[in-house]
Amino acid sequence: MELTKKNLNKNIIQLALPVLLENVLHMAVFIVDIIMVGRLGTTAVAAVGLAGALNFVITMIFCALNAGTTALVARDFGAKEKAEAQKVVGQSLLLAIILGLIISPFIFYFASDILILMSAEESVVTLGSTYLKIVLSFLMLRLIILTGTAAFRGAGDTRTPMMITLVMNCVNILFNWLLIFGIWGFPRMEVEGAAWATSIAYTVGAFLIFYKLLSKKSILTINLKSIIGINKSIIQRILRISLPATLDAFLTQIGYLFFIKIVAMLGTVSLAAHQIAIRIEALSFMLGYAMAIATATLVGQSLGAKKIDLAKLSMKRNCQIALMMMGFFAFIFLIFAKPMAKVFHPEQDVLALSALCVMIAAIEQPALAIYMVYAGGLRGAGDTLSPMIVTIVGTLCFHLPVAYIFGIVLGWGLAGIWFGAALDWILRAIAVYVLFRLGRWKKIKV
Repeated sequence: MELTKKNLNKNIIQLALPVLLENVLHMAVFIVDIIMVGRLGTTAVAAVGLAGALNFVITMIFCALNAGTTALVARDFGAKEKAEAQKVVGQSLLLAIILGLIISPFIFYFASDILILMSAEESVVTLGSTYLKIVLSFLMLRLIILTGTAAFRGAGDTRTPMMITLVMNCVNILFNWLLIFGIWGFPRMEVEGAAWATSIAYTVGAFLIFYKLLSKKSILTINLKSIIGINKSIIQRILRISLPATLDAFLTQIGYLFFIKIVAMLGTVSLAAHQIAIRIEALSFMLGYAMAIATATLVGQSLGAKKIDLAKLSMKRNCQIALMMMGFFAFIFLIFAKPMAKVFHPEQDVLALSALCVMIAAIEQPALAIYMVYAGGLRGAGDTLSPMIVTIVGTLCFHLPVAYIFGIVLGWGLAGIWFGAALDWILRAIAVYVLFRLGRWKKIKV
């Protein structure tokens, strides 16, 4: 990848398009679960939706350690130091394996208690805990996939993660069909079948990540020694960059858990409607996230090559593109909210409420574009502290209090909670843009 202003648009497309497709496929794993489980009733939708959200929250908290992986690999590739990048990847995978082995048993044991704390009704707890226990037993494999993905992105290869995710998605859809409904002699396992389908997909994905990293033809290769041996200096560099991002992710996801708890307080219908609406809105999130990843890689490699002006231009150009794309989704959400919600086969009361939330989500699309791109650029530069500060203030001082006041105190219900979230994203977008303009990210050393 040639880092020049002339090639900027080409580089953005080359990086962002595979990431977009990959993340649409990632989200499709959860969307397909809900669509198929939707035929089992509202309780099943609420259970899989809530358990899936908890799985996502737990994964994303520890996946944030990959902020250091992406930033360091991008800097090393920008400086033409591939051997150092390989060491970073090996130590990142070691951290993923250790974390997975430690966390999985703990979550497995407390799965039911966590769902009870989320204010889920008894029937939702029963189904959801089964799903959560199965999926989180494979957490280590999920973390390996996300670590390998972060490493390839830092190296400028976004196509490999996309292809691996495509294979995973096909596996998940196939086994969902076979195990949820009991096709071709397979047992009818319903919600439990959806969990096993996702877990099988994780297993295939982890195998493919290792296969690619050990292949001599790959842009980024490792050997088993780089994983087995502990390199304290590299681990310290990874953690120094990643810990603010991890705290950022922790606060974001804990805030999201409290957000879900507030939704669950409104009852199973609201919980099911929220799970459907959040999956529809996630389609637009994937666009913003793809542009954020492209920005992080371009900023990291540009700074590694001592091209600060190109790093700055990369952020601005990606933001312009993201605004156009997510603005289009805002229009789609306003016009086609109900037909999109119908895809999940909800009951009528769930359908009406989820469609209303999707329409409210249109308000926050431009703000999401600005926030995700500039926050991604700051992280790519190694400035994980600034987005963390925005998250702390936004989550604790605005997002949760407003959600509770609008949804519960004022009695606006689920629509009030979603409206409060839209206001929060608007404020975060303003804050992260101001931090970009201040320019601290230009002076970060990794």
